[in-house]
Amino acid sequence: MGIQLNIKNEEAHRLAVEVADLAGENMTEAVINALKARKRLLTRDERLARAKQLTAGLGKLWIEPWKSTDHGDVLYDDTGLPK
Repeated sequence: MGIQLNIKNEEAHRLAVEVADLAGENMTEAVINALKARKRLLTRDERLARAKQLTAGLGKLWIEPWKSTDHGDVLYDDTGLPK
């Protein structure tokens, strides 16, 4: 017999059944896909939090004229094309 996951919570079981039915999957596929989606979300959120932490203090390092210049003036010419 393979590895088993026993769900002993009524709400968790009900949700697994509902998701499996909606997705046209069996419960194993539904649980695997739900866990993969949750893992992707958590991983993305952790990367975003780390990026925010790393870049939090960068603004104070900018000097003039870059600090008060509109980014469009730096990146685009008078016709709106990239410089």
